[in-house]
Amino acid sequence: MVKTKYYKLDKEIRKDIEPLFISAFPREERPPVDYFFSSFDNNEINNLYGFYDKNDFIGFSSVIIYKDICYIFFLAVEEEYRNQGYGTKILNELKKLYKDYILLLCYEYLDKEHPEYEIRKKREQFYLKNGFKKNPLITNEFGVVYQTAYIGNRKITFKEYQEIFKYGFGEYALKHLKEVKTYKAKCDYCFTEFEYIETSIDHRPWKRNGFVRCPNCGKEIKHQK
Repeated sequence: MVKTKYYKLDKEIRKDIEPLFISAFPREERPPVDYFFSSFDNNEINNLYGFYDKNDFIGFSSVIIYKDICYIFFLAVEEEYRNQGYGTKILNELKKLYKDYILLLCYEYLDKEHPEYEIRKKREQFYLKNGFKKNPLITNEFGVVYQTAYIGNRKITFKEYQEIFKYGFGEYALKHLKEVKTYKAKCDYCFTEFEYIETSIDHRPWKRNGFVRCPNCGKEIKHQK
């Protein structure tokens, strides 16, 4: 059985959370450590939880509460406890704590050209297996492209996402948040239908509108604005 500890009531759990926070997330995907922990002091919007199996620390999660939305900003499991069902147990605890809220999270957008594509694909499959549905919203946050996903009775708009960022991190963060446009295409060669995002569009002098490559056959497909 997973035991939940609340950081605002037990600051001692920082010693468990901090090393995992640093090791589990690349520098470009996390705020400075002291800033991260200070964001939970005297703040009703941001919450931080440590999760334990008996006395063993297994992971943590931080959330931002905005109106009827619970945004799961970080979630990580200690390496020695991964692939043992603890990630699902942590999500189940969050589902209980915020059963009256729409749950929202994001993960790195799946790009087949990325060297960690298989890892990211497994991450997406994990969230979908645990009841999350893809939200149409794709974002660029501090230069990293994310897919959003949710559990609840409605999808989340970019305007709401902006408000979550503003309330959780302040006006400064909004300067580094952008909505990423998505497009649909059909390959002229193998007839595969697929979606792509604006950052996937390549440009050449002889193809001024840009092009993308079919994920199935690799042929160049003209971008249609």
